[in-house]
Amino acid sequence: MYRIVTDGVIPHQIAALPGVALAGYAQTLAVLELVAWNGDPINADNPAGNVRVLPFGDVGMVIYLILEDQQRVDVVEVIWGS
Repeated sequence: MYRIVTDGVIPHQIAALPGVALAGYAQTLAVLELVAWNGDPINADNPAGNVRVLPFGDVGMVIYLILEDQQRVDVVEVIWGS
């Protein structure tokens, strides 16, 4: 199981999400805790890369870094489009 870290500006990005996005974001975190590698690599030229992206809701995405040796996922950015 991975530990999820959301520091820096991430709490502000989460607070800015519309109500309809919060359930999808919460589900995405639950997925990341169990299977962080299920996200797509942010760089298609580096399919084994540790920086990944996982969509949520209709137009949201979480960009994150996997630190495998620490069993940790650092959320880098939370994006919601309208």
